[in-house]
Amino acid sequence: MCNQMIPYDEYGSREHPTVLLLHGAAALNTFCCQYCLSSKYHLIVPHLCGAGKLANRAYDPEWMKRELFVLIAGLHKEKIGIIGHSLGAQLAVMLVCERPERFCFAVFLSAWVNPTAKAIRRYCRFAGLAAGMLHCKWLVRLQGRYWRYTKAQADDMAAYAASITLQVYRSFFENTLDLKRLPTYATLDLPMLAICGSGEVVDMKTSLALLGENAHCRTLMLSQAGHDFPMRRAEALNPILEAFIERFKAPS
Repeated sequence: MCNQMIPYDEYGSREHPTVLLLHGAAALNTFCCQYCLSSKYHLIVPHLCGAGKLANRAYDPEWMKRELFVLIAGLHKEKIGIIGHSLGAQLAVMLVCERPERFCFAVFLSAWVNPTAKAIRRYCRFAGLAAGMLHCKWLVRLQGRYWRYTKAQADDMAAYAASITLQVYRSFFENTLDLKRLPTYATLDLPMLAICGSGEVVDMKTSLALLGENAHCRTLMLSQAGHDFPMRRAEALNPILEAFIERFKAPS
């Protein structure tokens, strides 16, 4: 479904507490293994720049923020929860910093928030190769199935990934959030949870520590987990998410 501008997918009854799920870069169904929570919660999955119906649009965090706030306003709920992974987690941090009154809780999964010019150059250097691989449909389908996507979800990713250009892929890294540019984060009193995998890169673990400097943000490192733990380690992640949502969810 969609509002006037940004497309989104919807799971569960609108009568349940609403949780906004912001997927990772180029991976619309990052939360495929969390859709089961729709039996208790109303899940909204916007198509972010570089994925789904917006696959050919370069990632612009300011534009995305504006569109997401339009979507949130259209839900006609006083407060909602928000969970983001990777690129989506960066957006989640930005959204709650700008309008904390719209959210009852926030969960940041593998949010990279301490970029350096050297790290961005390193990732951008391989953007051409990565974007080219996304145009190989059998390889994208294989990646989807490894991530525990259904066949339909893997086929969909293979179809939209063909629209992801070098410019789009580079934009994921060129617009990485630097937490130092969000001074309001330090004073947020929203219930927050930040998680990364024990097998992730040092920058991600440093980011976890930075997010944890806010006294209202609990941090957790998930053992035996890489960057794709929402898909690959859902059996460990989901009970943590559900317990957190149950504690801080808004009334139905």
